[in-house]
Amino acid sequence: MEPTPGPTSAFDLNQALLQSREQARAQWAEGLAQFQAQMAAIAETSMQEVVQAAAPAFALGFSFSAQKLINEEHEVLRVTLRHRGGAEEFSEAQAPQEGSAAWHALTASLLAGLLGIPVGGPPRTIEADQARPQPRPSVPDATASSATPPAADDPDSADDEWDTGAPDGPEASDSGLEPLTADEIATLHKFLGAMPQEARKRFTIEFRHHFQVPREVRTIKDRITQRRHKDFIDVFERELGGGTP
Repeated sequence: MEPTPGPTSAFDLNQALLQSREQARAQWAEGLAQFQAQMAAIAETSMQEVVQAAAPAFALGFSFSAQKLINEEHEVLRVTLRHRGGAEEFSEAQAPQEGSAAWHALTASLLAGLLGIPVGGPPRTIEADQARPQPRPSVPDATASSATPPAADDPDSADDEWDTGAPDGPEASDSGLEPLTADEIATLHKFLGAMPQEARKRFTIEFRHHFQVPREVRTIKDRITQRRHKDFIDVFERELGGGTP
């Protein structure tokens, strides 16, 4: 009689969990890229215009919610964008009075940022990738133009910037955000350069989208300058290893 197989090992469970997360992120990226390839600019970030512009995204499996949270004794409005595949992202800001006109206006603005809907500019398009869909990063302001060149670190070349040479100089830090030291930045560059190629490609895509790096910016190396960037890399590393973020 053959022995009865034992229970699934913790390693197998971690691998299955990691695979599930990767599939969810891939579905998120594919859906967002498909939406951003056909989206049109809006005149203003009113709830009516944003929801109308986001209708194709909702048809692709996206949904959103808005809630008030207490964050370090301050009330914040958090808008969460979800995909039916399981992936989600959120954006938040100091909350106005719940249910007020300002509340709805801020909800619309945060949702537009999560979906990358341009405001006050012409529609933008995205070039098809032969290997896999490439998501567009969210637009940080209304000055983005449809004439911007494609990013150099697309999914098929995202690892080139980590090959050799000293890291580029960091940009000036935003007000109120703690800058990283030169040693910390060098350590993060070294860690990212040692990543497997496929993981490095996925990291570049997710970093660009999460921090709304403009498409015309050719490299993200000099964007890793602040504590929030290190925290993002730490979470990505834990997910890559199958841990709980």
